[in-house]
Amino acid sequence: MKLKKYELVRAIDKVKSVVQKNPQIPALGGVLIKEGYAIAANGEMTIQVKLEGTEDESFIIPMKAFDLIKNLPEGDVEITCDDKDVVTIQMEKIKNSYQSFPAESFMYDKTETGKEEGIVLPGALLMEAVSHALYAAADKSPGRPELEGIYLEGENDNLNLAATDGHVMCWDQVNSVSGVSGLKLIVPKTAAKKLTSMGMDDDITLSHDANSAIFKTDAYLIRTRIRDGKFVPYQKMFVNMENYAIVNREELIGAMTRAKMCTDESVPAEFDIEGEEINVILQDKVTNYREKIMLKSPIEKPIRIGFDSRLVLETIKAFTCENITLNFSSPSTPMIVQAEDSDMKALVLPVRLKGATK
Repeated sequence: MKLKKYELVRAIDKVKSVVQKNPQIPALGGVLIKEGYAIAANGEMTIQVKLEGTEDESFIIPMKAFDLIKNLPEGDVEITCDDKDVVTIQMEKIKNSYQSFPAESFMYDKTETGKEEGIVLPGALLMEAVSHALYAAADKSPGRPELEGIYLEGENDNLNLAATDGHVMCWDQVNSVSGVSGLKLIVPKTAAKKLTSMGMDDDITLSHDANSAIFKTDAYLIRTRIRDGKFVPYQKMFVNMENYAIVNREELIGAMTRAKMCTDESVPAEFDIEGEEINVILQDKVTNYREKIMLKSPIEKPIRIGFDSRLVLETIKAFTCENITLNFSSPSTPMIVQAEDSDMKALVLPVRLKGATK
């Protein structure tokens, strides 16, 4: 086959994170070029990226060839595979060969799920909601696999996306989506991250069965195993609170970032809120950092509340709007953060602070 170097590099870059370095099936240590796609797979996920000009091909590019291909000069790259599975990469004065594996030994899940009609979702809105919720999903949660992903739940014509690691929680929505009613599945965090990195802004067709889900566009296909377990009743956690403060998100991020530079990682962040000000305080044995931020409107009841500084900063950074609303009930109950321009909500558990509370 012969194709532009940048097209081949783009396809490999999209799938190479799934390629295994020392797989039990050696053929999975490369990218399969087959029937117009570049394909990578492991035990959890399969990714297919459309690659024009490879419709009649069937061979494996081994991982060792990735760096060479990326560092070739721009232009046409010619790749051939002989009957002994030797892959040769040639371009102008450059030529190198690699021993590869038979294409038929590349074992991966095919696209069928039993529900091929699928649900059509708006790609840009779905990816935005997934990116909002990603931070809240647990990387590892032994015994609680349902926390290691993002929960998709259809309710009437709304698609809810929720994630939690037990300390923070996020809930966002994609509205006016027909056909989602009754949908309930947990997409692993690794697959959700990959979805957001693919640039799937066009309409996405979602199909699934009891074990796996497929997200498909004209250019991409991601198949992932889904997580077992019953997700927590997240909607019940987001209760209405009458005491709230509206603050500029970037100003709060800046204050928190500067404060964390001056203190130990384990030091809790204190929000002392009264009138039209929020006083961000982090202090340890050697530092007493304080920074005041003006609120957009006065808070009704003063409150002094503490949080894990890392978790509250990650939560605020997950939002993308200019201003956020911080909702409070008491110093011992979670803070609920709301976006001003979307349905995104987040919850952060408090930590105990020394001294009296307001």
